[in-house]
Amino acid sequence: MIVLVAPGYKPFPPNGWGAVESIVWDYYENLLRRNIDVKIVNRANPNDIIDEINTLSPKLVHIMYDDHIVIAPYINCKKIYYTTHYAYITHPNFEIQSRGYFNNIFLKAIRYSSTIYMNVISEKIKQIYIKHGFPSDRIQVICNGARGDLFDYTLEPMYPHKSVYVAKIENRKCQYKYQCITNIDFVGNFHNSSFNREHTNYLGEWDKETLYKKLTHYGNLVLLSDGEADPLVVKEALNTGLGIVISECAQANLDITLPFIDVIPDDKRDDIRYVEEVINDNRKRSIPLRQQIKEYANNEFSWDVIIDKYCNLCIHKNDL
Repeated sequence: MIVLVAPGYKPFPPNGWGAVESIVWDYYENLLRRNIDVKIVNRANPNDIIDEINTLSPKLVHIMYDDHIVIAPYINCKKIYYTTHYAYITHPNFEIQSRGYFNNIFLKAIRYSSTIYMNVISEKIKQIYIKHGFPSDRIQVICNGARGDLFDYTLEPMYPHKSVYVAKIENRKCQYKYQCITNIDFVGNFHNSSFNREHTNYLGEWDKETLYKKLTHYGNLVLLSDGEADPLVVKEALNTGLGIVISECAQANLDITLPFIDVIPDDKRDDIRYVEEVINDNRKRSIPLRQQIKEYANNEFSWDVIIDKYCNLCIHKNDL
């Protein structure tokens, strides 16, 4: 049996916002399709997690929520994997800017390096762990996938003249900087920031079914956060045929030479005129390339591809 350790704060299957929950559920469903015995342990209290896992006696445990790294020394399992989704782990000033996380979570993973293996979601994250002493032979890169089978896809979007910015409305995602740009719709549950929720370009929060149906009807996706690891929404947008305009921190695992992917340099993210021009150019350029975009997403980020890699590097490798 494989146990996937989830955050423990939202139910499964997920029906709203929460990229980690979505990723855990996608792993679960796709492993089941391979006839692999898998269970989600979804509890918030570490002691409850430990008790449930040790009762199950799994052959592999995959901790998929950063805060739950604390359970690693207490699990009766020889094969423990850990994945971080922390948004600022690749930030240039990570150790200072995220001092609490660095001391209380990141360094724990380093200390547990003789007990756990790392599945990281980008090469850059891998190098950060190695730099701080995690053994390179106990760490591997398996990026996030996206459910292309759930999303509608069309060659003729209803809003080809518009972009969409899909993310929780918060300071990290930086929507408040770009709300003045015309032809962008903003979608997400409000958390914080000076973003104006009364503006007509704020469409509120979409549930999963709405996201599945509506995302493909835009010209491109915008995500200009100041911290990301491997954002799920970028893969989802590519699966629906959208071009993408992203910040540097959001480019993990992407071929940024492709004509439908534009990366805004960090030193240009506050140049609103420049950002607007890039968004408009990308949208016009991407509309005729929707089939190519969809094929790229299928080839690189479909769950069949991701689970093949997971099975080869984790499951078969460990003789489960």
